[in-house]
Parts: sequence; structure tokens; C-alpha cells
Amino acid sequence: MNALTVRDPGTATSTPSADLAGLPLPRLQLDPARARHGAVDGAWWPHSRNARTELAGLIAALKEQAGVRVQRLSIDRGEWDDIPHRLTRNQGHVVRVDWFTTIPARTVSVSAAGRVPISLLVVPPGTAAEAARASMDVAATRPGTAQAADILVAGPTM
Repeated sequence: MNALTVRDPGTATSTPSADLAGLPLPRLQLDPARARHGAVDGAWWPHSRNARTELAGLIAALKEQAGVRVQRLSIDRGEWDDIPHRLTRNQGHVVRVDWFTTIPARTVSVSAAGRVPISLLVVPPGTAAEAARASMDVAATRPGTAQAADILVAGPTM
């Protein structure tokens, strides 16, 4: 697979870093070059709807695996519980969390220092593992302009 896969507990064998200590192991798959011309640059499969916990893990995984220093996250308000306005990471790094009702459903937009924003498909937490992994693979490796909802509906057949 060409995509970068980060700590999917079903397939990864790496040990979490200190930055991820106490957080659920993030399940993230990115186009390694983030040079695709599709609607999303990869996918993230959170364990729950708890934004405070899940977003902290996403921030740590992006920093550790992709070298991305996250500055801001934009999420769909209706898909998350316990949404903080800010998250503070190690060494006082503060990440602003914005929530909207107009952002495309099942996505998170990541703004990072010196980079074009990264758009991620958010696979719903309760999704069956096979369907989730298939959707993540499509989001991170297949060219095209399929929207997040289309990728999730199509699942393994795309």
C-alpha cells in the first residue's frame, strides 16, 4: 500500500510514543505526498464521538507520523460530543478547534504551519472494520473527486 498508515491496532505493531500515552491508538491513513486532487487527502477512523479525546490523538499522530504541526482543526458540530475550543499538547502547543454546521459531513480539515490544509474523511466510530479499512484505503490512495459521503457509501466496491 502506498498510503501512510498510522497505528491501526488491527494491523500495526509499533509502540505508542509518550505523546500518545493515555490516548486511544489513532487509526489514520494519508496519501504520503498529500498531492492528490481528490476531495480528501486521507482518512481517520476515531474510536468514539468524544472530540476532546479523539482530536488529541489525531493531532499527536499527524505530528509524529507526517511531521505536521497542527494549528487548527475544523469539524462538523453534529458529529461530535464534548468539543473543546482549544486543545493543549506537549510543551504548551495550543490547537484551536472550530466547529461548524456547514463543513462537509464526515470530514475534518487540518490547518498546519506552512502547509496546504489537509482534508480527512472521518469514518464513523461504529463502522465495521472491513468497511472502515476499505473506505480509508479509497480516501488515501484512489484518485478522483468522490466526496466523503460517497466514499463511505461505496465502501469496498470502489
